[in-house]
Amino acid sequence: MSTRRSRLAFILATAAVVAGAMVPMTAASADPGGGPGGGPGVGPAIRGSVVADGAAVLGATVRLYAAGATPGSATLLETTSTDTRGEFTFRVRSTVDAADVLYATARAGTSAGRPVPDTVELAASLGDLRKGKVVLDEMTTVAAGYSLAQFAEGGVVGGAAPGLPNASLMPRNLVDVDTGAPAKFLLRSPNGTSTETLPTFNSLASIIAGCVAGTNDCDAFLDAAADAWGVRPDTTWQAMTLLPTNPSGDAPGVFAQVPADPRFTPVRTDAPAGWVIALRFYGNGHQFNGPGNVAFDALGRVWVNDNATVANQPKKVCPGLDLFRLDPYAPGQPMETFTGGGLNGAGFGIAIDTRDHVWVSNFGFTGSECPEAPTSNSVSEFDPDGQPLSPDDGYLDGPLSWPQGIKSDVDGNIWIANCGNHSAVVYPGGDHSLATVFSTVIPKAFDVAQNTEGSVFVTANASDQVFGFGPDGSPLQNSPFGDSSTFSKPLGAASDSLGNVWVSNSGLIDIPCSTGETLEAPIDRPELHGTVAQVGPDGSVVQFGGAGMTVPWGIAVDGDDNLWVANFAGERLSHLCGARASTCPSGGTGHPISPADDGYAFDGLQRNTGVQVDPSGNVWLANNWIKVPVQTDPFGDGLVVYLGMAAPVKAPLIGTPQQP
Repeated sequence: MSTRRSRLAFILATAAVVAGAMVPMTAASADPGGGPGGGPGVGPAIRGSVVADGAAVLGATVRLYAAGATPGSATLLETTSTDTRGEFTFRVRSTVDAADVLYATARAGTSAGRPVPDTVELAASLGDLRKGKVVLDEMTTVAAGYSLAQFAEGGVVGGAAPGLPNASLMPRNLVDVDTGAPAKFLLRSPNGTSTETLPTFNSLASIIAGCVAGTNDCDAFLDAAADAWGVRPDTTWQAMTLLPTNPSGDAPGVFAQVPADPRFTPVRTDAPAGWVIALRFYGNGHQFNGPGNVAFDALGRVWVNDNATVANQPKKVCPGLDLFRLDPYAPGQPMETFTGGGLNGAGFGIAIDTRDHVWVSNFGFTGSECPEAPTSNSVSEFDPDGQPLSPDDGYLDGPLSWPQGIKSDVDGNIWIANCGNHSAVVYPGGDHSLATVFSTVIPKAFDVAQNTEGSVFVTANASDQVFGFGPDGSPLQNSPFGDSSTFSKPLGAASDSLGNVWVSNSGLIDIPCSTGETLEAPIDRPELHGTVAQVGPDGSVVQFGGAGMTVPWGIAVDGDDNLWVANFAGERLSHLCGARASTCPSGGTGHPISPADDGYAFDGLQRNTGVQVDPSGNVWLANNWIKVPVQTDPFGDGLVVYLGMAAPVKAPLIGTPQQP
């Protein structure tokens, strides 16, 4: 969906909810009550309670919805009221499809003898829940709002699979829906006291509690929570679906409404640059050691490569031999490990092709004291179940040399950027035995992107240029594009749906692409800024800056054609307008959206390389290096996901981004 929310769409969506609330209590909409089974066509019970500002809400109107196919198209399934204990019961009828995403809202009633204001609307994402206990409170409202933000219009939820079903389960990493209390995953390392997410989450929940108790100015909060188009939410639930789409709109105004005596602690002590909710994933804590980049399969699961092995002894910090598949939406956030296929110190390159096969480029990262010298000359291929298809040494055809970026084009051809021998190699149809290497010298080739015309562009880190090739591999007219006035140590590349290719300009990263070279990590300094460059369909190049960019590395384009940039310094995510004017709130192409000084800062970030947008609208970053690198083991410890901030992208990403 588009993050642009017109006032008309908002009004229509809100009207749909109001109209739904007025549906008569017929056999199709009334709570049937009764014992197990409840009558013909009646399924198991969902028993819940509504709690606001720490007290049961009596006489609240509770509605159960099945999310629709598009935002604003939910179906009202049941309406009931809480009893004298603040409790309610829904019975999920057999007509509800197993694939339907369920969510519930609650309004009105009394809490601690006080009427609950009209501005307070609580919610919970039930996802695939069909029976059991649920609580609707401030915490479930924040968790559901941020997770479902890209699928909500006026608080009414709908969207496509797998993005919407996955998004509906993400709240379980923040809150236990059966108790309304924070989830263990939020409370424990690598989250918990390790980052600012818990105080941010508590602050937002406390604002809603303050709206209930009258200890803040709720109207002022709703004003501050308006989206980038000026759409003001009418309720707290709507506010939590809008804030992730415009987290820096009026960050101080939101912070001002955290009550002096907050319901939930700890809370933030100052206003953030943006009200983002980000979570860290690091498996069991002994798996990731320098994840370079991520890719999403058709189910929205996260595939991750890894630079090096985890070890306490520097001599054992050697090339990474693992490929990971994380399911952040399943209980326990399971992460499977796959080996073989020639994995050997993977770098930036990971991609999924038209057959759902996973490709990894083996750059040969290793610790400085490891006695095992990596070969740095192969790529690995795995089937959708993680079984290696490439031999024990990987595919060597090309020849390959210190390969980095790897991408599948729409025809299933696998393109590989070779940093060591300054070349691009293609495996036609994924067949390594037909490998073609292009004679064009691409100094320190790093990443690959395909535009809408089928042309492929390769960044040249050492020559401040981008090289273009037609679908048949022939050089494009006027290639290479740009010079030192438009490119500066370019790294990542991504395409949009309008024929542009976007490139991140690190400004100072000189990729080591031969034995004896090392990556000298930059020192964080205020003057370290980076840029992005737009390579148009005609080969024209324009450069843009700002948005808090500090040594940009990876770059991604979301479903609205807007830009997300990973920074290797400064602990921030950057966000800029792309070339689609209708989705840019102001300023046009290249205009910064995230704050100029801090971007979307988060203290759980390290030095980031890869960045990608998933089908649920989450932005994932690879914590690749630690902030103050140690030469024997400088590698980072996992992934970070910013919830609900970007227009979803269909997975797997092949060619140009598409909306699901």
